[in-house]
Amino acid sequence: MKKIAFLLPLLSGVCFGSIGIFIRLFSEAGFNNMAILATRNAISALLLFLFMFVYDRNLLKCKLRDLPVLLGGGFIGMTLTNVFYNIAVLNLSLGFAGVLIGLSPVYVVFIAAFLFRERISLRKLAGMVLAIIGVIMVSGVIDSGVTFTALGLAAGLLSGLFYGMTSIFTKVSIGRGYNGLTITFYAVLITAITTAPFANWGEVASYTAAAPASHIMLMIAHALIGAALPYLMLNVSLRFIEAGKASILTSSEPVAAMLFGAFVYGEKLTVISVAGMAIAVTAFGIISTGGSNDGE
Repeated sequence: MKKIAFLLPLLSGVCFGSIGIFIRLFSEAGFNNMAILATRNAISALLLFLFMFVYDRNLLKCKLRDLPVLLGGGFIGMTLTNVFYNIAVLNLSLGFAGVLIGLSPVYVVFIAAFLFRERISLRKLAGMVLAIIGVIMVSGVIDSGVTFTALGLAAGLLSGLFYGMTSIFTKVSIGRGYNGLTITFYAVLITAITTAPFANWGEVASYTAAAPASHIMLMIAHALIGAALPYLMLNVSLRFIEAGKASILTSSEPVAAMLFGAFVYGEKLTVISVAGMAIAVTAFGIISTGGSNDGE
């Protein structure tokens, strides 16, 4: 099982890397940003609820005093992450958007230093410098000039910031004894609830009515691949492998996003952008596995 466990975070990253395809697909179908998020997370919440109810219904329980942490983490860590990532995907190449959200470990280093007094080591600083170099190379500035919009860049950077906040809230929740599935369930639930009032449900209804069977299956696939399955796989893998190793393997996300962008949308791959992706992924691994006592 341990050998299989190493594949789970890798597959989880690939799933997350494919989200951009669904975002663009539903956007072209007339869904606004909030409708894309509301449908994905509502279906994900239902699927996770059914799984947890059958597997272990105790996972659905939470103490009232911990509810603000779980819901706050869901809104800041998942809702805001996805709102800005969706904007980034629609304004940047999938690979560049994937790298920007992948910058989350950089933010976590500074946030953890402030909140938990974790020391910023030379290893982490080196990783951050490499990450920034990788981002610049993937952006296309070096070999093809500025190829992104200010809105896309800002949204991508904010998606990474809020994705980094997910780790902070998760750390607090785990410290209070909560399972990863419980944390994920409440996160997707609060995202579904907070985005639903702003979704253009008329367009969703029209899209569903046009081809009920295939379009409903596509929305279910979006929920499974974009949220339920990757979080479930990551949660299972952490029972068998170290969190640091899992973090490195989930760095397949920006690589997958870049490849999906190239093969599905014909986004240009250059030697510099591919090298930049390799540097960025290496940097994420260095930062994620760098303990507070690394190097002086």
